[in-house]
Amino acid sequence: MGKPAAHSNVATYTRKELIGFLTGLAGQNIIYNIIASGLAFYFQSVIFTPVAAYTAFFAIARVWDAVNDPMMGTIVDKTKTKWGKCKPYLLFVPAVIMVTTILPFINSMYAEPINKYYVQFAADSSVVAEYNESLLQEAFSYEDKDNPELNGNYVLVPAAGTWDLQKDDSGNYLIDDAGNMVKNDAVIFKVTEGENGAKTYTKVEDQTAGLTLIQRFQEEKGIVKKVGAKAVLIIAWAAFSYILWGMTYTIGDIPLWGVTSLMTESQEDRAKALTLARAVANVGMIGTLFTMIAPSFNGMFMSKGMDQAHALRFSYITLAVVMTVFASVLFQVAGFAVKEKVTPKNEKRYTIKENFKIMFGNKPFRQILISGILRSPIQLLGIIAMTLIMYYFFNNDIGATLASEGGALIGKIGVLVIGLFGGMIGFPLFAPKLIQKYEKKNLYNFFSLIGAIPFALIFVLFLAFKGNILTWPGMIIMSVLFFMAGASMGSLNVLQSVMIADCVDYEEYHTGVRPDGVFFSGQSFITKLSAGIATLISGAVYGFVGFSDSKITFLNNALIAGADFKTFNPFTLGGAEVGKFSAAMFFLISIPPAIGMVLAAIPTLKYAMSDAEHTRMLDELNAKRNAENADSE
Repeated sequence: MGKPAAHSNVATYTRKELIGFLTGLAGQNIIYNIIASGLAFYFQSVIFTPVAAYTAFFAIARVWDAVNDPMMGTIVDKTKTKWGKCKPYLLFVPAVIMVTTILPFINSMYAEPINKYYVQFAADSSVVAEYNESLLQEAFSYEDKDNPELNGNYVLVPAAGTWDLQKDDSGNYLIDDAGNMVKNDAVIFKVTEGENGAKTYTKVEDQTAGLTLIQRFQEEKGIVKKVGAKAVLIIAWAAFSYILWGMTYTIGDIPLWGVTSLMTESQEDRAKALTLARAVANVGMIGTLFTMIAPSFNGMFMSKGMDQAHALRFSYITLAVVMTVFASVLFQVAGFAVKEKVTPKNEKRYTIKENFKIMFGNKPFRQILISGILRSPIQLLGIIAMTLIMYYFFNNDIGATLASEGGALIGKIGVLVIGLFGGMIGFPLFAPKLIQKYEKKNLYNFFSLIGAIPFALIFVLFLAFKGNILTWPGMIIMSVLFFMAGASMGSLNVLQSVMIADCVDYEEYHTGVRPDGVFFSGQSFITKLSAGIATLISGAVYGFVGFSDSKITFLNNALIAGADFKTFNPFTLGGAEVGKFSAAMFFLISIPPAIGMVLAAIPTLKYAMSDAEHTRMLDELNAKRNAENADSE
């Protein structure tokens, strides 16, 4: 990390202050990614909240942010303390955000498996050779146009003569080598009724048919959903806690980014700080590992007698506490480290209504705001990433998959991660040099348009490989596409922050008001509204393919039983079977983001402030501040 540039009569940050700011930013972004990627997976695949429900309150939260973010920006701009207007929030808010980040995970399960039906198909059983009426049994039916030969009525009986799962001497569920509870063997009999009403019971011995029927049985009998007041409370708490998190996160986010325009009067140093800030924000994506790490805590809770589903829930809660506390400590460092160096003499304060007028009256800021909203679908990459990785790459069982595929799979995923993070973190570090050489508007539009290409090609690649990109050629090509897409995304993030800071100078030059808080609330608003729009898109696609609540518990049971996510719930593509769920996920991280990138360039094609004009404004503002400081001395 280089030293801040030296400028005569220009106040700027020290290296220590910059490091402290970036440390806090890393912590804050870990928190953001725990919620942005982990909470959706937790709601969807751990406590099985209906996709329509959490999609709805995610959208409601974003609508509220449309009002809440500018309100918070106004409050920040009205703040006047001995520390400045942003630093006080950075001192006291991280602890509050720590609590509200944990709260959404403290919830009950909306749908959960009935443990006594945790069974696996047994084709041959010396215990149950034929049907008799004294056996424990559960009746179910099967009807599916894709498998008409299986349609009919069935009974399922436990081979051991009991539905109780096996336990050890301590009363804990028996665990297999992959860390899953040991299932009971089950035998299936098809029920055929003759003309005289007599019933015939024929034992099902075909393994494929048995697996399919077990899955249907689990779908009908093995899952129970909460109803009435219990269901309402689970959804209400999820909605309330998530919206509360969004409000408190805003209280810390706006001052954290807004302080960047107050740490230095140097345009060059500001660009450096914002470039490093965006790179560090991407490093904060280690928060996305939350979803992958949590299942490793399962054994700890299953050893205490919990079943697999509830152990997983407590694993996520435990890791949410551990990671959030760690990230909050990092976040707190910014509050102690940063110092505000820019102190405009203008003391005028504006109402919320007046600040809304300022935001939308500032043409370059309005263009950036609209562009950022149109680019919303790129948030799908973060929202879908962990769900895609857990299911597509690890079949929702990291331990078992690594045990069977080992180093080869790690190497392939490593290539993909290097491509994505190399693009998002490494390439944007060159942004300051690009900004010095090229017009910011042209760079912004270039990365918007060129970035659409690799996004679109991701789904094309998925189709070309007939749904299975887990080959070395497929992963290498995917890594290149992710690098290009990540480079465009990372560069746009840097440019967006720098251009918003320029808009603050623009407003101060023309009106004498420096609305750092209000304008950087726009960046927070763009981020959260984008996540809301992206969630609505993912909810619509997931709803279309049926990837929701009990269907996911059914999927999880099928994967444990040996199904492959890449071909689960298939359709035919070029003679190969491709899973609808996996196709939906690859579609979501590809086509909507590509469309969003193209649309994002439209508002800024005729951007209202040139770099030369901004440089002139900033020089005049700095000269005016120096003169006022000299007069006051």
